Amino acid sequence: MCMGLVLEGGGNRGAYTAGVLDVLCRNDIYIPVTYAVSAGACNALSYLSKQVKRNFRIYTEYAADKRYCSLRNLMKTGCLFGYDFIFGELAKELIPFDYEEFERTTMKLYMCSTDVETGEPVFISSEGLFKDISPLIATASLPVVSNIVECRGKKLLDGGVVSPIPIDRAISDGITRNIVVLTRDEGYVKKDKPDFPLVYLKHRYKKYPKLVEAMVNRPKVYKRQRELCYSEQSAGRAIVIQPSKPINIKRSCKDPELLEEIYNLGVKDTNARLTEINRFIACAEQSDTI
Repeated sequence: MCMGLVLEGGGNRGAYTAGVLDVLCRNDIYIPVTYAVSAGACNALSYLSKQVKRNFRIYTEYAADKRYCSLRNLMKTGCLFGYDFIFGELAKELIPFDYEEFERTTMKLYMCSTDVETGEPVFISSEGLFKDISPLIATASLPVVSNIVECRGKKLLDGGVVSPIPIDRAISDGITRNIVVLTRDEGYVKKDKPDFPLVYLKHRYKKYPKLVEAMVNRPKVYKRQRELCYSEQSAGRAIVIQPSKPINIKRSCKDPELLEEIYNLGVKDTNARLTEINRFIACAEQSDTI
């Protein structure tokens, strides 16, 4: 079946995505190929390992943990997130990840990062991921508050810089039907400027002018990819699941009650579309047999 799942990032707005994916899991809806960025890729791991509510627990129990995300981490390591903790004690002991199920799955995951030297997207498969976790760290490494990640001969940062909603990659790979999960509501309008002052970016990344250019162009790319999602939906080639009301939190929101509310919104919105999703998948399967 030529069907894909496309996941936007968005930091802890990803609690919404966690709710969406848990509804899919509970209804045995497993999409063959996922294209994901940043927090979307992190959520996708528990989807591939079929662990319902694992990401819910991470958001609500550990988002406020200083080992998970804190200025202390940033000052000590140069990175806001404590990846040693996240992929160490958290994944192995506190909320164990099912590595065996992840290795068994036939589902594929492609994680998007940004090549800081070329300013182009780099998609890396999750195959063999836990022998080399760097592709996952790279896709979630936000500029300014993260270190550049050396990965497979490239220097990488967060994929959301150049491909915040990687539906165009799914289409170019021949995926004819996609379920897209966004973490912004339909009325959201992105400001037409980079997240940090241009003067600062040029100083911070003076060795990487293509990265700076990509960060300046990101609002245009984001708008173009969102419009592509909607046009694909209008043509019957996609379903766009997104918050039915605005999610007004910072990327690093640590309030467990707010994050639970966002997760529950993802559950509610997806349950409301479940009949439509099943019909969409059935049509895709039928067209594949013709």
